[in-house]
Amino acid sequence: MHARPGSFLLVLAAGMACHRPAAAPLNPRAEVAVTVDNQNFLDMDIFIIRGGQRIRLGMVPGLSSHMLMVRPELIGYGTEVQFEVHPIGGRANPITETISVRPGDVIHLTIPPS
Repeated sequence: MHARPGSFLLVLAAGMACHRPAAAPLNPRAEVAVTVDNQNFLDMDIFIIRGGQRIRLGMVPGLSSHMLMVRPELIGYGTEVQFEVHPIGGRANPITETISVRPGDVIHLTIPPS
């Protein structure tokens, strides 16, 4: 994502929900958790973009944190996704870099103050 004056800079970190032994089978029905730390005053609608499809995950009020869950049918093994943030009452719709997500992962999305 390229930062422009007046635009938001999103910080995205992906981590494992828990440590899995290398030989442990992957649960394809596990949800992906997206923890959103909204440090901005504006409420934000959060979307996941997968294969060109944009799906709303939920809304996170300004100056709050919230966990959003991604349904397992939207995530396959190594699915590449992006997240889009729409500030309610704002104009910019920043999009994160593309990341690979597996069932059971935990994604941390930080929306800094503007």
